[in-house]
Amino acid sequence: MIVVQQLNELSGNAFTYGNLILLYCKFDMDNLFRSDDNGVVDSDRKLSYDSLPDFVKARVTLCVDTFNLIMKSKPDKFYTTVILITDPIFNNIIRDHLIIEGISGQYIEQDNTSKTIESVINNVVNRVRSLANPPAIYFVGSVWQKEVFDSIVNSKLKNKFKIFFEGALDHRSYELIEKDKFIEEPKKSSTYYKHKLTNKAIDTLLNYIFSNKRK
Repeated sequence: MIVVQQLNELSGNAFTYGNLILLYCKFDMDNLFRSDDNGVVDSDRKLSYDSLPDFVKARVTLCVDTFNLIMKSKPDKFYTTVILITDPIFNNIIRDHLIIEGISGQYIEQDNTSKTIESVINNVVNRVRSLANPPAIYFVGSVWQKEVFDSIVNSKLKNKFKIFFEGALDHRSYELIEKDKFIEEPKKSSTYYKHKLTNKAIDTLLNYIFSNKRK
C-alpha cells in the first residue's frame, strides 16, 4: 500500500529539478529481534536483512517502488538520490538490499546523524534551500508517521518545497506504535507556548465580551 500526500507547492515561478527520496529506517532497537506477531524476543537471530522488523522492510520495499516509478515516469529521473537514514550497523544491510532490488549504488547516500523525522527534515532543508530549482522530496516511512511529518513540514517549509509523504503499512500493536510516535513527536519551542498563551488570552477576552453582552 502506498499513501502519497502532496503537502507543499513551490512558491513563485520556481519548478523542481531532480528527486530526493528519504528512506527513514530509524527504529527502536528493542524491535530488532522481536516477532511482529507475538512480541517474543529472540536474541539468537543473526543480524541480516531478514532479521529487520517487518515494518522497516515494508518501508524499504516502498522506497524501491517509489524509485522505480520515478525512473519510469519523470524526465529528471537520472538526477535522483536515495538518502538512507538508519543506524550505522544497518547501513550495508539495507544498502545491499536496495542494490539487489535494482537501485544502483551511485544513487544511494547515507545519513547516520539524523535521529528523528524532525532532524531529517532540518538537514534536507539546509541542503536544498539555496537551490533555485530544488528537487521534489519524497519521505518514505510508516503510515502512522504522517501525523508527525505533517506537523513538522507545515511549520518549517512554508510552501517553499514540493514534498510528498509515502507511508508503508505497520502491523505492530497500537501500544508499540504509540511508543514510537511519542519519541518522534517534535519538541515544542517557546514560540509555540507563547502562541498558545496568546490564543488562550484572546479566548478569555472574547468570552468576557460576549458574556457581558448577554447581560
